[in-house]
Amino acid sequence: MAGRSVLIIDESPLFRDYLGDKLESLGVVVIKASHGVDGGAKLVHHRPHLVIADYFLSQRSLPDILKAKRTDVTVSAIPVIVCTTRLSSERVLELSQLGVRKVFMKPLRVDQLWQAVAEVLAIKMAFDETPCVLDAYVNDTIIFVELAMGLNLEKINLLQFKLQELMDLHGLALPRFLVMISSLEWREGDTRKLQRLFEILINLTRGRVKWIKVLTQFKPVVSAFKSLWELSEIAVCTSLETAMADFWDKGGAQEFLQDVKTSETAVGMRFDNDKAFEALSARLHTGGSDLTVAVVDDDFIVQEIVKNTFAPSGARVLAFDDGHQFLARDAGEIDVLFLDLMMPGLDGFGVMESLKSTGNPVPVIVLSALNQRETVLRAMSYGIRSYLTKPLKPDALVRKTFEVMGSHF
Repeated sequence: MAGRSVLIIDESPLFRDYLGDKLESLGVVVIKASHGVDGGAKLVHHRPHLVIADYFLSQRSLPDILKAKRTDVTVSAIPVIVCTTRLSSERVLELSQLGVRKVFMKPLRVDQLWQAVAEVLAIKMAFDETPCVLDAYVNDTIIFVELAMGLNLEKINLLQFKLQELMDLHGLALPRFLVMISSLEWREGDTRKLQRLFEILINLTRGRVKWIKVLTQFKPVVSAFKSLWELSEIAVCTSLETAMADFWDKGGAQEFLQDVKTSETAVGMRFDNDKAFEALSARLHTGGSDLTVAVVDDDFIVQEIVKNTFAPSGARVLAFDDGHQFLARDAGEIDVLFLDLMMPGLDGFGVMESLKSTGNPVPVIVLSALNQRETVLRAMSYGIRSYLTKPLKPDALVRKTFEVMGSHF
């Protein structure tokens, strides 16, 4: 790896810094260029082992740089990887003819990028493969962060870049954060990862730790906050209303959960090993305007999201911690069922088996952090109406309900 160097040509300082920090942590020499003229000059001067460039550059276009590169024997063999927003097939073909090794479209799957970089530089790149669902969404001046399954250092470091992008997109100089942590598989070294996550948030609030709230009932996380002095001022709440109390007036939590905004940023938070699959939805019409929603999930955060998404519309929401509790009630009164697959006691597959055996036609929308194709297909074999992967977004819950019910409520 000694002497390996990479030239990054991108007009986003955030993106340059994110890629540069990762590469420098591996001992790679990083050269950064902020526009086409700068990039072309540094390519000839430094002769790096790899170029990572955006397609859309000011002052000098990337195709112009590549055409000049092809005629210069001192740099013509240097591989190029392009990371850019959506391109036409004609432009992609042009890049391949100009010797570009790979083209990645934004929002970027960074695990794919790092794999390509490792192959080009012939280096080993350690990558945290801990299963983890991590994402961020914006409402007004609030950014909420959803964390489930586990703590993945790659995604935590990537989150810093996404949060800063969200702040820039929405003009949030000093945001407030609500961190929603579902059940995690706590592993050795997770305390340090948790520290890193909140170090990022504290820096973005410029040290205003009281502008950060945590919603969780997961005991190892609660214990970690109690044991870490630098996190001791952050409020750890067990209910959504309590967590939101200082952020908005009464009723703000419901508005917050219904008005969440998503924004497309340069980097996506999903990796190849956690792709989501969604089933095509069928429509089922009901005669009345009243709606009874049931959610069967041992995760209280999921229950809170479903409650605060549907209750303001007048719907009745029934929450159950496991399948046995749900089946003890008359499922015939339920208009739509949100069902987790993996729960202690009777899991979601057991519930679907029971509903199938009794001929109960209640529409089921499966909610799960599991997203392998085989799992989705197995759930579909029970005739489910739709499938959503965690973390959940309130607008997706409402949209899916409209799809399976076929009527507005």
